[in-house]
Amino acid sequence: MSIFSNKKKKKQTGFRVHGNEKISFYQKKTFWFFTVFIFAIIVAGGGFLYKSGSILSKMSGGKESVFGSLLGVASGEEIKQEGDGRTNILLLGMRGTEILGGDLLADVIMVVSLKKDEDKIALVSIPRDLYVKIPGSTDSSKINAIHAYGEQAGKKEGISQMKKAVGEITGMNIHYATTIDFVGFRKLIDAVDGVDVTLETPFYEVSQFVKGNECGGEFTLPAGKNHLTGETALCYVRARENTSDFDRAKRQQVVLQSLKSRLISLGTLTDFGRVSNILDAIGDNVRTDMPAGEMRGFFDEYVGMQNAEIYQRVLENTEEGLLRVPEDIHGAGYVLVPRAGNYDYSKIHEICKNIFVVARQSDVDPVNQYAKPQRKIRTIPIKVIGELEASSKYKAKATQKIFQIKIEGNYAGNQITIDLSKLPKAKDEGTVNVKIEDLSIPEGTKVISHMPTKTVVKIKIEK
Repeated sequence: MSIFSNKKKKKQTGFRVHGNEKISFYQKKTFWFFTVFIFAIIVAGGGFLYKSGSILSKMSGGKESVFGSLLGVASGEEIKQEGDGRTNILLLGMRGTEILGGDLLADVIMVVSLKKDEDKIALVSIPRDLYVKIPGSTDSSKINAIHAYGEQAGKKEGISQMKKAVGEITGMNIHYATTIDFVGFRKLIDAVDGVDVTLETPFYEVSQFVKGNECGGEFTLPAGKNHLTGETALCYVRARENTSDFDRAKRQQVVLQSLKSRLISLGTLTDFGRVSNILDAIGDNVRTDMPAGEMRGFFDEYVGMQNAEIYQRVLENTEEGLLRVPEDIHGAGYVLVPRAGNYDYSKIHEICKNIFVVARQSDVDPVNQYAKPQRKIRTIPIKVIGELEASSKYKAKATQKIFQIKIEGNYAGNQITIDLSKLPKAKDEGTVNVKIEDLSIPEGTKVISHMPTKTVVKIKIEK
């Protein structure tokens, strides 16, 4: 969220691709995910007016005052757009501070491009594993980490950095960006008393949540109609290890469509009590660089586009998807790069520029699970490299160089490497124990067994 996602949204967001699987996640109603927040704010009049201004101020990261936000909503301002009439919005699904393992990482990365005069909307999903240059740096990383780099050291430039990176990839001028985290998603589901999803077959996630005993450890849903609370909906849209990141993004889309239907069917947006709960949810868990006045202008301009024609494109590791998995990117792990060459986005630019006229990408439903999957468990070695820095009168030496560890998850590598030079300096004589938590465990992978203690490497410090 992504949340969603993985939104990517693989998924995204940011998403792992398996084989030649091709999934295009977005159906005609996707656009409601974004507009529902704006609509809720605008209709929340009367006793909620001040709260709306306060929430908008929070959403802007404090860049607008409460009073300024209220004036903006009341007046409405012209929205930004290209010469051809397109307005491009970046949607990011974030993990949030309550989710361990990278609270500032973007799991869903999706560009929404709107062309009002032709009543068309384009959706471009970017996988979180795309290997890109970090804006303003000579370094590179997976795109899902760009937001975190921008937020570090109090810079608060996560959104702007992501806009730059996505703009370079797509060739589009990104006018606005909005983030929502997993907690905000969960609160929104609970604010409307849950959502319904209907499954052709049971759904299983028996690997991802076992270690932390989240979602009941092994998360399952039966075939047929399921009513999901905020918590179970979050588990459903986060699950990916027994399916894929692309499949996760599709499920996120299904839940968001159900949320939209729930909002409309319950008359939620005219129920001030429910609107208050929604405002409370989004205030702390949604961020945008769209000024309040332009939110109002955006709503006035685009609220009539819910029946617009939708054009989808998902960047993936197929010829049609324009990406590939390279043999090696300097130890970066599983990444994706353009088929045209590293950092060569020319083909992607061409697709995005002409997305309303080029042949559409195929659409595939989420995978049906006809049997309960087995947990993916295997044993791989840990390779120790580098030297531990010690005080001047001491020297450090690892007593062993390779250990084995049992892991569970989708990690495709043949070993896990630990670099001693990146550990804190050893100050005293004795032994330094490198523990499980010191390892750089790949995302989506868990250590399920190890030596009798949590120590994986012992380093002797001596004169």
